Amino acid sequence: MLKTIIEIIKSFALLILIYLPGPGGACLRRWVYSRKFQKCGKNLWVDTNVHITGFSMIEVGDNVRIRENAIIHTAPPTDPSQEKREIIHTGNHDNDKRGKIIIGNHSRIAFGAILLGYGGIKIGEKCGIGPGAKIFSETFHHKGKDLNVVFKYSEGAPKEEQCVLQGFIEFCDGAGVASNVVVLPGATIGKDSWVAPNSMVRLNGKIEDNVIAKGNPATASIKRPHGIS
Repeated sequence: MLKTIIEIIKSFALLILIYLPGPGGACLRRWVYSRKFQKCGKNLWVDTNVHITGFSMIEVGDNVRIRENAIIHTAPPTDPSQEKREIIHTGNHDNDKRGKIIIGNHSRIAFGAILLGYGGIKIGEKCGIGPGAKIFSETFHHKGKDLNVVFKYSEGAPKEEQCVLQGFIEFCDGAGVASNVVVLPGATIGKDSWVAPNSMVRLNGKIEDNVIAKGNPATASIKRPHGIS
């Protein structure tokens, strides 16, 4: 009974932390998250209904804002001896980067954006993640190495039947993605580049510096004039 009461109290505390509105709620979240994150800069602002896991793997710079309904999930890499899933690494898969989410100074995560950091995500300075954008450094959407095995693409399946893909994603300084953009493992968005709404940066996709890219797969369509953001 006591254990149940403690769990109920913890749930109410979490409810207050996530949903308390206004500047008071933002101040409370700043105080709590700055102590839970691996690193936290000044003036963090987290709006209501933002769900975060893997705090110890997250680094946040100065003047970062995370808007309502965003989801940021990550965790330390599983011990290979305990990992039953087949995990395929792609792109830059340095083990030191796996599971880390780094958000640079003056960057913004917009309404309803999703960041899955199991393969590692680095967002540079002055970057923007648009409303509903999905940044997936881990995905189930591939066949696996053994074509004779039918893999299940659901976390509800037994671990030994799952096959996932992980790859480090990097947003260079000044990069941004617009609303509903999907970025897949191993992708890089170049410095001061922008990906247009509803586009997809595919597996290991590379968007060069200083361009506007769009489509599926997203490709550079316009060279951005210097000095215009």
